[in-house]
Amino acid sequence: MTIDIKEIVTVVAVFDKGMRPAKFKWNGRVYSVKEVTYEWKSMQGSAQVHHFSVTDGASLYELSYNPSTFVWILEGVE
Repeated sequence: MTIDIKEIVTVVAVFDKGMRPAKFKWNGRVYSVKEVTYEWKSMQGSAQVHHFSVTDGASLYELSYNPSTFVWILEGVE
């Protein structure tokens, strides 16, 4: 069951042959991304938003990045 979060988070991203999140901070805790399991793009107005399904080895998270606003959002956790 996916729980909607929709909160701004701080993300450390790696830019090597594309972009991928390496870790993120949520509720005062840092989560290390063990694997990006899926990625896709969507349109939000005129902005192309990047979505990442990631795991820390225990849970599955959806992160999104809007390059127009430079904001990362934790969309949800499973």
